Amino acid sequence: MTAFSTSRWPLSAAQDGIFSAHQADSGGAAHNVAEYVDIAGPVDPDRFAAATRQAVAEAEALHMRFAVVGSHPCQDVVSVRPWRLETVYLSADADPVAAAFAWMRADLANAVNLFDGPLFRQALLVLGPDRFFWYHRSHRIALDRYGLFLLDRRVSELYNGVAGEPFDPLRPVVDEDAAYALSAGWRSDRRFWLDRFADAPVPVSLAEGTAPPSAGALRRTVSLPRTALEDWVEVAGRCHTSWSAVVIAAVAAYLRHVTGTSEVVLGLPRMCRRRTAALNVPCSTSNTMPLRVLTPPGASLAELAGDVAEEVKVCQPHERYRSDLLRQELHVPRLFGPVVDINPISYELSFNGHPAVATTLSSGPVEDLTITVHGGQAGAGPRIDFDANPALYSADDLTVHQQAFLDLLETAPAFA
Repeated sequence: MTAFSTSRWPLSAAQDGIFSAHQADSGGAAHNVAEYVDIAGPVDPDRFAAATRQAVAEAEALHMRFAVVGSHPCQDVVSVRPWRLETVYLSADADPVAAAFAWMRADLANAVNLFDGPLFRQALLVLGPDRFFWYHRSHRIALDRYGLFLLDRRVSELYNGVAGEPFDPLRPVVDEDAAYALSAGWRSDRRFWLDRFADAPVPVSLAEGTAPPSAGALRRTVSLPRTALEDWVEVAGRCHTSWSAVVIAAVAAYLRHVTGTSEVVLGLPRMCRRRTAALNVPCSTSNTMPLRVLTPPGASLAELAGDVAEEVKVCQPHERYRSDLLRQELHVPRLFGPVVDINPISYELSFNGHPAVATTLSSGPVEDLTITVHGGQAGAGPRIDFDANPALYSADDLTVHQQAFLDLLETAPAFA
């Protein structure tokens, strides 16, 4: 097992924002991220445990401990502490799947101590001889959703006997982030966003009022037929853009329909790993980019999609500037309303030839409403998750909004 020497590092900008938010979270669980991988076939527990041990040992971000020196948070790289992949047997339950979800929900509510750890938990849930859930949970300061994907891929490689390439080290990611914070690029990005939000637009929401970000979200998921994705692609072709722009435009159009607004500000999660040292490093770099979309009366979905695509093109080069810093500089409580998270390709995994599908359980706190659209695996249709802050939305609210949004999407080809 890899052992890292003890040393003290600064926090990245992403980690610094999460650290501050964690300190304000009285429950300590709001920033947990987690997923499960549904494996359709037999799993060798010992072989799987060995694969997870190796992958986790390579992922330095999972072994950090945090401290405050003076008034500044920092992180220590510590030797890998002993841990084990837990095996949870649920096959004797009347409903093993329901029991698995209950177990995972309970674990997601566990608080994480950033100062002493551990930052993660791994478990293999045995639902039957040919069905297993691999569950892994981490604090968001260590892994974002892309970090979870890297861990999935590495464990799959190792389980399948493929040596592959170990993860790249974390220190270059931290150093690169520190250099960016002192660069002309950072100053240019900051000026771009301050100019773009100089009038401090008030975010529009489907809910009344505001509430602190929630640790646990209300979730409603719907799976659509493959033809739905084909329809979005067809509309995108007509307006010379991508289907993701069509879906984002549909969210803006739905907000216009419900609220009558002529402009919305959406949150658009970005990986912030392109052309950086973080591409093969399980860590946390993601940022939520605010996206202003004009929604004048009478504008068609095609027109809105074109505007969305242009806005993303203009803003994307500046995506690394942290939205929490922008919010502080503008002295506003919120930058955006609903978050639209596009996952265009659901990656496929296999364990000894048996297919496996990863499903995100939590990406961290939900401030208002997060709409996540998964493009679907080969031959499958898209999946849409609505995650809502339970202090702002009831289960009935969520059902009504999701169905109305789906109705709008269904009519997209006719009205684009």
